[in-house]
Amino acid sequence: MISRGEPKENRAKVKEHGLTFPVVLQQQWEISRRYSMFATPIAYLIDEAGVIAHKVAVGTDAILELMASAERVLDKKQALATT
Repeated sequence: MISRGEPKENRAKVKEHGLTFPVVLQQQWEISRRYSMFATPIAYLIDEAGVIAHKVAVGTDAILELMASAERVLDKKQALATT
């Protein structure tokens, strides 16, 4: 996830929402400029090969939905691997 603001505030948001993935704080929209996405928070789902695997999630609700979707996919992969 890419966000802006103070580290302390972002840590509180991560804890509040139970996020379990890395959060990158940008200072001057440097990441947003690179990907032409000027919103925060924003999240990308990156696969094992380093490729963006899902449309970008913009905003808290969309990020939480993306996280739930990714967890369902991982659960299915794990279930298939154990059968």
